[in-house]
Parts: sequence; structure tokens; C-alpha cells
Amino acid sequence: MKILIAEDDATSRLLLTCVLQKQGHEVLETIDGIEAWEALQQPDAPRLVILDWMMAKMDGLEVLRRVRAQASERPPYIIMLTVRNETPHIIAGLEAGANDYLGKPFDSGELVARVAVGQRLIEMQDALARKVDELHQSRADLHVLAARLQAIREEERTLLARELHDSFGQHLTALQMDLMWMDGHLQSSKTPDLGPLSDRIVAMVPQIERLTEQTQTLCTALRPSVLFELGLVAAIEWQVEDVAKRSGLVATTSLPVEDVDLDEGLALPLFRIVQEALTNVIRHAKATSLDVRLQIADQALELIIQDNGRGFPADLLAGSKALGLLGMRERVITFGGTVDFLNALGTGATVRVRVPLPTANLTIHPIDHP
Repeated sequence: MKILIAEDDATSRLLLTCVLQKQGHEVLETIDGIEAWEALQQPDAPRLVILDWMMAKMDGLEVLRRVRAQASERPPYIIMLTVRNETPHIIAGLEAGANDYLGKPFDSGELVARVAVGQRLIEMQDALARKVDELHQSRADLHVLAARLQAIREEERTLLARELHDSFGQHLTALQMDLMWMDGHLQSSKTPDLGPLSDRIVAMVPQIERLTEQTQTLCTALRPSVLFELGLVAAIEWQVEDVAKRSGLVATTSLPVEDVDLDEGLALPLFRIVQEALTNVIRHAKATSLDVRLQIADQALELIIQDNGRGFPADLLAGSKALGLLGMRERVITFGGTVDFLNALGTGATVRVRVPLPTANLTIHPIDHP
């Protein structure tokens, strides 16, 4: 740790420096209050200060008052060094903002102990500040994510409406026209020619088949039946095989032989994470292979999707471009789960999901393949 010593007595200053350097600390020496005050105004100013009370030009108490008058998120920890150990004197220093006292002449062991206490408190303060920063960032991310999720919902509704209008609407209109023609043909004669009717019916069959396929595709996108009918393991296996077939990626899986006992509330978010991660691999990773693993370890379910592509770009792991990754985290956060994005630029990216499971959910069931 970097420590500032403000001491006008050369002998005391030398002894302080020797003891602290022996403990591995970096020491910055100043000989009066003005030098100490100027040193504390620097961007890389020490976080722990040993401040002599009586000094020329500006005494330690004035330096202390100036430091505490400044608005600082991480103020320095200040140990007052003084020969005056009377209670009123100590109270005055504490009221001015001193964190601790060290009397002169000082004991080296006491000096080391008091500095160690200050160092621990500074480290705790820094850790707390980091947590506060993370909390503020999380709140900001949640606001951005909430807005983004709402926009995504509207986009999905628009796409669904367009799909229904453009595809379903066209087919249904064509079928309606065929049925109207057939009705007119039947009413045009008491003995209508059945040949044209048969031709129209044959022509309608492919349109109905396409409507059926599109309906199944939409239903699968909205609610993957393979997940709810066969379970998470079978759904992941099916999804990976489908992606490999469509993309040409070499895909491997390491999955339990039997399905994991999960309720729908957790199985669906995990499956969606797999879908999102595989979509990112196809669109962005420039990978040639991927590996998907699902396992139970230490009473937790662990899902890993790894590719050999270019890795996550730096700007993707922070800011607005990370909304997709943030969305993955939000899918499991209500279950106490975490999602880590492990990056080795140029050698691939890894998405690691870990969700704690109650003992009741650690059982597995045989997969019933049709």
C-alpha cells in the first residue's frame, strides 16, 4: 500500500519509513503540512496518511480539516502522530476527522498494527464502493433491459402479425377463392362436371400442407413442444443437431443419459439461453465447431456452450451492445442463477450458466424417445 508520511522531524520520518518499507509498503515522505496537502491533491494520492500534529508552515490539524472538508467518495485513512496524548487533544483530533492516533515516541509493533487496521478498513471501503458501483450499474442495466424487452415484444408482435398477414392471409385468400369457385361451379348446373372440382381440390392440398407446416413452425417458436414433451436434455440435443445441420458446424454434446427433473419455469429459460447462444455462434462467432454440456455438480445445474470462434468483442461485454447477454442473465436471476461470459479472443467464447437446485430436483428420469 502507498502511505504518505508528513513529519518534520528527520529522525522520526526515517524510522517511520524504514518500518513501513520493511512491511512492503510504498512510502511518500513530506516534511511539512503544505507538502502533505499538495501531495494529497494528486490523482494517485496515498489512501493512508501518517500525519504529525506539530509541523511548520501548516500543522497536521489544518491539513486534516482541509482533507475532510473535501467531498471525496474514498477519503484517506489518517493516523495522527503526536506527543500530546491528553484527552482534550485527542478529542479535538477525532472531531476534525482523524481515524486513529499514534503517540510519540512510537513503538514499531504498534505502528505496524495500526497501519494494518487502516489498510483493512480501506480495503473494506473499496470493496463496498465496488459493490455500490455494481449495484448502480445493475440498476441502469435493468432499466435499459426493461425498455429493450418491451421493444422486443413489440417487434415480435409485429413480425407475427406480418407473418400471419403475408403468408397465412395469402393462402387463406387463395383457398377462399377456390371454395367460392367450387360453390359457383356446383350451382351453375344440376349435373356439374366433377373433373374441374377434383383438380381444384388436388391444387388446394399443397396450400393446406404449407399452412400446417407454418403453423407448426410458429407454435414451436412460441412454445417448443419438444421441451415439454421430452424434457430439457432431449430438447437441447434436438436443438444442437438442428443447428449443426443448418449451419455446417461440427457440434458435440455432453448430456445426462436421463432427463433432469426440472419444472417448466426453469427448463424453458435454460432452453431459451441455449437457443440464443447458438444463434449468436451462427451469426457472429465465425466458428467451425461448438460443444454443449449439461451436468449436475455441487447441487447445481451447470450449462456450458463453447465455440472455437473469434471470442466476444470487447465492446459486446459492456454497454448497450450487451443487451442480449444481459437478457440471458435475467432469464435465470430469479432462480438464483448466474451466467458468465468467458472470453479468449481468437480462440473462442464460452457461455456458462449455473443454477442452484434443491435436493428434490437433483433426480433424473429416463428419456422416453418415441
